[in-house]
Amino acid sequence: SQDGGEQSDFDEGGESRRLTHREMQMLLRREGGDEGRPVDCCPSVEEMVEPEGGRNKDDMYVVLFRNGDIRQRFYEYSCKENVVGRPCRFLDRRLHNQSRCVQKFSYTYAIVRNPAVSASSAESGSGDPQRHHHHHRPHHLTALPLTTSTPNSFGGSEWMLDYIRVRSGCGCEVMPKPKKKRSDAKGKKSKSKKFYSEDDLQT
Repeated sequence: SQDGGEQSDFDEGGESRRLTHREMQMLLRREGGDEGRPVDCCPSVEEMVEPEGGRNKDDMYVVLFRNGDIRQRFYEYSCKENVVGRPCRFLDRRLHNQSRCVQKFSYTYAIVRNPAVSASSAESGSGDPQRHHHHHRPHHLTALPLTTSTPNSFGGSEWMLDYIRVRSGCGCEVMPKPKKKRSDAKGKKSKSKKFYSEDDLQT
């Protein structure tokens, strides 16, 4: 089109389609509202979750503290449906095919089961939380006197603080365009052919 070309976008059905520059401006005004709020290139949604476990920085599964109705809640920001892996919105047309929306993660504090206590009772319960306990490095964690339990080798309680991974947003990544090497390869190929032809003449 004459008003800035076409852009990729996500419609409400989650399918990717091309928008003109004018349609893009209308979308910005619609999503930004009367206040003119910034609009994400990769849409995300806020969710509150109450997981039973999570992954720490060592990529080990840890069990989260819960006691009846007392549960730990976390706010996560997930990419909207059918957004991950698709081109980002509002980018220059020349960068469109080099962009993609990706799920981003961060780490937040949580109260988790002490791995020493879990290791001592590895025979009971799920195998996933105990499988990698020998890889865990709990020396940097703080033991919490939250429950009455049998003392363990770390001198703490059954529960302790650790970081767990949570979804923190939907980001836009732009990959650099790979350098073209066709001309160099073509030159080498022609030189190789010339070399072999000279050998043939000598024989």
